[in-house]
Amino acid sequence: MGAEVEAVSPFGPLDLLAEWAHRLYLDGFGEQAVQASREALALCEAAGDERTARYLQFICGVALHQLGRAAEASEEAGHLLRRLGADADPVWRAKALALLAESRVDLGMTALAMDHLAEGQLIVTAQPIRTYDHLSATMSVALALNALALFEPADELMVQMLALSFPPARVRLNVVQEAAVLQVSWAAMLEVAGRGEEAWPHYGAALSRVARMRALAREADYPEMLARAEAIEGFVLQRTGEAALGEARLRPAVAAFRLREELAETQIARIALATAASAAGDRSGAAELLAAVQRVSNATQLDVWGLVALDARARGAIAHEGRSDAVEALERLAQVSLARLWEDRESRFEALQDRVRQREMAEQHERIGRAALVDPMTGLGNRRRLQQVLERPDQRFGAVLLDVDSFRAVNEEHGHEVGDTVLRRVSDLLRREVPADAVLVRYGGDEFVVLLPAANADAVGARREGGAPAAGSPRALAERLLELVREEPWGQVATGLQVTASVGWAGPAAAAQALAAADAACAAAKRRGRDQLAAA
Repeated sequence: MGAEVEAVSPFGPLDLLAEWAHRLYLDGFGEQAVQASREALALCEAAGDERTARYLQFICGVALHQLGRAAEASEEAGHLLRRLGADADPVWRAKALALLAESRVDLGMTALAMDHLAEGQLIVTAQPIRTYDHLSATMSVALALNALALFEPADELMVQMLALSFPPARVRLNVVQEAAVLQVSWAAMLEVAGRGEEAWPHYGAALSRVARMRALAREADYPEMLARAEAIEGFVLQRTGEAALGEARLRPAVAAFRLREELAETQIARIALATAASAAGDRSGAAELLAAVQRVSNATQLDVWGLVALDARARGAIAHEGRSDAVEALERLAQVSLARLWEDRESRFEALQDRVRQREMAEQHERIGRAALVDPMTGLGNRRRLQQVLERPDQRFGAVLLDVDSFRAVNEEHGHEVGDTVLRRVSDLLRREVPADAVLVRYGGDEFVVLLPAANADAVGARREGGAPAAGSPRALAERLLELVREEPWGQVATGLQVTASVGWAGPAAAAQALAAADAACAAAKRRGRDQLAAA
């Protein structure tokens, strides 16, 4: 797997700045991560290190989201999309869309979040994960799905990431940590919603992932992550009937990492500690811990832990005071809210699947539409593509028509396979020389047409991106193509093979008129003896 990772580094020369900000974020120091990202971003922009700048923009956004500052995170996601531009690497677009979706969930903009998430999910599932950026994008989409309580598709992505061997231990540790938290959230939601039997397998999966998390934390020499693994384990043991063992795991774990608000493990540990405190008769300590969880959960729209904390409050009150109308109302509120959240989750899942299917159909139609306009042998446009342009009489074009000389003789003397190779080579010559905004089609069996937009038809000396010459005027392009066909080493294709072309060109006119004039000019070149140029 490691050999399949991209050879060229995706990281910029100032990547150490992004690495430092990312480490702060992973360790749960959100405010410091935001500050470090913003300071380093200004430096990278001044230095022209765009690759590092986009990492910093993303880290800033996810740290803001972790801090519960959803509006600012959404704004950073928008900045990142603009930074990436229209020709963005798809996996980077998926990362930005996932951040935007997760932020908009917290802002109550669920429908918009679904739209962003459908596109992001299609991108990351289009091919196997072989690069760090693809892994990061997949994680971002999984976390956004988790924010919508769409556990099944989120966990499918987690399973794919857990199977990877190429990332370093710290990256794999981050993956398994998020995967463990997902399973605990899933199980706790089911349990409080009154679906306890369904919760047990997920608690079991969480324990399995915690064991892997603990092993990777030791491998990566990351004691805080080891403590966070043991905090999750303590919660799960407590929920599955091993209260004493759970507390024994929990207390030293909590002492080994600071309970920062932005960590999921903080809320998990607080609920478990509150349950233990309530069982020991410390009702005020339990109430204080649960209130802290609920304060954090109020910052989000679909937070499971606030409702689990509410249920824990009700359980504690029942244990100490017995049942009363007020306590039962509190218990029902938690249970009904999570049950409704679960039902809404199912409708959100269906809505997401509908959006994904719509996007897939739209992309399929677009692919079919593009294929209908492409010549399968050469990859150039076909007559249908040309017809589209001919039906636009309001636009003016210069035209060049190239006809391979004596092509039937090539097929008869060297075979049709050599003939096909000749056509593909001529197509490649045209593709390299023709400006990007020109219309390039295979007009007939051995004829090729170039229509140059009138705005560029007289732009002699223009250059294409990357420095390749853009054949400016129709005449300059025609001369260049004639010369290139002559110079091509055709003997490498077949012994004794010689290929020339006749080329006609015409100045700017309506497309149909320019094409007819270039066609007539090409015919004149053939009448004069072939391997030459003629003007309309």
